[in-house]
Amino acid sequence: MASDFDISQAAAAVYAESLLQLANEAGRAEDIASQLSDAKALWEQEPAVETLMSSEAIDHEARRESIDRAFGAGRVDRLVLNLLLVLSEKRRAMIFPLVYDAYRRKLDAQLGREDVHVTTATPLSDAQREKLLAEVQRLTGRRGNLIEKVAPEMLGGMTVLIADRLYDVTILRRLRNMRAGLLASSESHLRDGVARFVSEG
Repeated sequence: MASDFDISQAAAAVYAESLLQLANEAGRAEDIASQLSDAKALWEQEPAVETLMSSEAIDHEARRESIDRAFGAGRVDRLVLNLLLVLSEKRRAMIFPLVYDAYRRKLDAQLGREDVHVTTATPLSDAQREKLLAEVQRLTGRRGNLIEKVAPEMLGGMTVLIADRLYDVTILRRLRNMRAGLLASSESHLRDGVARFVSEG
C-alpha cells in the first residue's frame, strides 16, 4: 500500500513534468529552476511562508491573495506563480518542495547533468572546481552539478559522491588505512613471534 509520502512524490512528479514541458516551450527551463530554488529557499527560511502554503486554517481565497501579493507583480515568472496557485487550489501547496526537487531531477536528466556531492576541508577554488568537473565528465560522460559542503574536521582531501558511488581521498581515510595497516602488521609480527616461541620452546 502506497504511503502518503509516495502519493505526494507521485503527484509532485506529475506537476514537475507539466511545468518542465511548459518551461521548455517557453525556452526558460533553467530560469524556472532558479526561481523555484529561490522560492523553496524562502519556504525553508521563513516559517510564515510555509504556514501560508500548507496550513489548513487558511482558506483558499485568502491563500490565493497572499500568494499573489508575495509572488505576483512580476516577482516570479508566470509559470511559477501559476504552479503555486494551482497547488493552492488543489490543496496540495505543501508538496511544493517535492515539486521543485522533481523538476530539478527531470531538468538535470534532460541536460545530461549529474549531482556531485563534494565535501572538503576548505572551500574549493575555481580552478579546483573546473578540474573536478572535468574529471566527473570523464568518469560519467555527464556534466556535474556540484553540491559543496565544507567540513574542517576532515583535515584535508575530499569525498566525492556521484549517484551511489563514493570516492574518498581524505587525509582521515589515509590515516585510517595506515592505522589498519600498522595493526595488521603488528598482529602479523605477534603471530610470527608466538609461532617461533612455540616452535623453539
